Amino acid sequence: MRSEFIFDQEHARRFVTARQNYLRPILHDLRSSLKIETVADVGCGVGYFSGFLHDLGFNVIACDGRSENVEEARRRYPNIEFKHSNVEDEWTAQSGSYDLVLCVGLLYHLENPLRALRNLSAMTRKLLLIESYATPQQQTTLYLREEADLEDQSLTKLALYPSESTLIKTCYRIGFTNVYRFRPLPNHEDFRNKNGRKRQRTMLLASRTHLDLPYLIRVAEPKDFSDPWQTACGRLLSMFGRLKRRVATVLLGNRVAIAESTRKKDS
Repeated sequence: MRSEFIFDQEHARRFVTARQNYLRPILHDLRSSLKIETVADVGCGVGYFSGFLHDLGFNVIACDGRSENVEEARRRYPNIEFKHSNVEDEWTAQSGSYDLVLCVGLLYHLENPLRALRNLSAMTRKLLLIESYATPQQQTTLYLREEADLEDQSLTKLALYPSESTLIKTCYRIGFTNVYRFRPLPNHEDFRNKNGRKRQRTMLLASRTHLDLPYLIRVAEPKDFSDPWQTACGRLLSMFGRLKRRVATVLLGNRVAIAESTRKKDS
């Protein structure tokens, strides 16, 4: 048996506590208002969130892509069902259906986060809660990174880190009708700008139905028409072209209005 998992280190426990303290009243509210009973904790690690959900009274099933994490989670939480399962595998989509699917700290450790999100959508009856690293670009981008061979990192040592816009757009495209940001975000430095670094993480709620709750802000599907091959000069020329077309449209509209006015006077 290992003496310590990365999940047990002080910085990791502090981060877990910050997210759980934030989510506790929200999950209580969602359970009562939306009749949330069954929850899947996907990418559960050694089971901290699984145990948290179980203590809140949910019927929990959990899975992780590393067998050693699953074995440890089973030892710590014998009353919860844990499965060894890679969320990127297609059969995960047929593993069951749950009122709420929790995906905390997982998507940015994957080679195929879009495939994983499709599988998560297939598991979700009502709500998908996502907490993830998110690159700061406004565009719908994925950033390839190399990761260490550790129990809380990528299974393949490669991962595609999404921007928040990518996560939001994907949720809309895989069948959710509404996507929400949380306000405020959890009280932890990873969720705010600090020391010359931009905010690293986001938390989103994808829903099958419209929600009107004070801690949620609905966000529309991002429309990204940016051209990554365009130079600075090209952007200026495009701006000038758009301005020229707008001016021409206004002038044409004025001419039409003047002609119509003249026609009415003549008649």
